Amino acid sequence: MKYHLLWPVITLIAFVGILQAADRGRGIVPRPNDPVPEGEVRKFTGDWEGARLSRDIRILWLSGPEDHRGGEHDYIRIKELFVPMLKTIPRVSVDEAFQFPTREQFDQADLLIQYLHLPDLTDEQFAMYRAFVDRGGAVVSIHESCIMRPVDRAEKLAACIGCSWKGNDTSQWSKFSHDHPLFLKTTHPAFSGLPESLPLNDESYWNLLARDNVEVIAAIAPAGNAAGRSFNEILKSEGVRGDAFWTYTSGKGKVFGTTTGHYTYTFHDPMYRLLLMRGIAWTLDEKPGPFMPLVFEGITNDNGLVGTIDTMLDYENRKR
Repeated sequence: MKYHLLWPVITLIAFVGILQAADRGRGIVPRPNDPVPEGEVRKFTGDWEGARLSRDIRILWLSGPEDHRGGEHDYIRIKELFVPMLKTIPRVSVDEAFQFPTREQFDQADLLIQYLHLPDLTDEQFAMYRAFVDRGGAVVSIHESCIMRPVDRAEKLAACIGCSWKGNDTSQWSKFSHDHPLFLKTTHPAFSGLPESLPLNDESYWNLLARDNVEVIAAIAPAGNAAGRSFNEILKSEGVRGDAFWTYTSGKGKVFGTTTGHYTYTFHDPMYRLLLMRGIAWTLDEKPGPFMPLVFEGITNDNGLVGTIDTMLDYENRKR
């Protein structure tokens, strides 16, 4: 075939690729995972009876104004869900901050959990954040908390949490469904003993700006492309969306981050809660047992099923 006859085919393929990139998974219908028997979840939580933290833990929960329709980016709603639960754990105290902590709050906190779209931080605020991590502060960063614009500010955010949105021309986002499972790096201590993959219907970002000492520990990939492959092979496979979960160390501090957590119903999924609780424990150098009751809290019904069938998209959030 002559080259000039190939150009229409090449152009069509490129056009289809552009359409797929622009779609961002808009055709995917939001759908929680089906609730599962409590016993199935307990296979991965283990027996936490008598589990206790080794020290007092001071958690600071950072939230911001909700910026999507109800059921998506419900930053305040999720804060109001998790803060009371965290307070039930013996030796845990929880403080709250809106948009950014004060220096005094950083000084008092052992762990910062952030779920928000951060405002444009000042150089002084970035310095406070970086100092908190480097001196041994722990961070759990959820979903859009890794986005900072413009890109020169993204470099500063990545220095604090390891990964950040690199810019609209490089970083990507899309919703995903069960045909793209979440694959876990189970050789990492945060995910040791967990399944190699989990179904999820949510949204993630990838091709993020990453600092040294970042380790990607979960990725979204087409199910057919991942069968029989190791996690490292999956990361290199066609169609993979990395940066679903990562860890980062800086100075004495440890960060556990995820680009998932778009939908409110995701936080009512027991296996997703398990991932978050395992991440919290890892950042604090604690055993996960004391956090395991939260995997089931408020989402276990009278039939012993854990989870939700509610998409929660009818929530009247505080959209700005």
